[in-house]
Amino acid sequence: MSNGNHRNNLLILVGQEGSGKSTTVRALLKETPSSAQIDAEDVGQVNPWQMDEAFVQLMWKNVANLTRNFWEAGYRTVLAGSFLSNLRHYNAFRQVLPDEANVYIVQLCAGKPTRDIRRAERPKQSTKEWWDMVDRVDPEDTTFAAAQDDFQFLRVDNDGRDVSETIGLIRAWAPELYMDRLR
Repeated sequence: MSNGNHRNNLLILVGQEGSGKSTTVRALLKETPSSAQIDAEDVGQVNPWQMDEAFVQLMWKNVANLTRNFWEAGYRTVLAGSFLSNLRHYNAFRQVLPDEANVYIVQLCAGKPTRDIRRAERPKQSTKEWWDMVDRVDPEDTTFAAAQDDFQFLRVDNDGRDVSETIGLIRAWAPELYMDRLR
């Protein structure tokens, strides 16, 4: 479990497609002092698209390297989303993360009707058939909540919550990330 002794922080947002990861990570950037944002949906765009084990490992290495680069540049907290699905993925990612850090994992959860509305409203175009297929192959994960690991964990049901309410819950849960450390 993170103990607050490390200078660097990594807050990872996980959740099903449409749960609000990208929206929340963008909003957190504005609220988190000395922070940087990584959204794997942005850094993981390749052509041709092929989601296989080699690509997933490349994405983890890229996120880990970007995280380290931000820390070395003085950004104390890195906010990262859209690159882990479960505890097994986190443990593999942790192997390529080169630095000690306080790790915080926030799982965003929303019901299918809410996720479908969010999917329809976002600029990334897809179809209902795609949404249904993704939901079948990527059900809501429970492995983070059950783990006693080297991270702090918060599950946020954001069905019916707006982004500011979700941010408020995260800020209350991890207030140390929002303190002005320059005093």
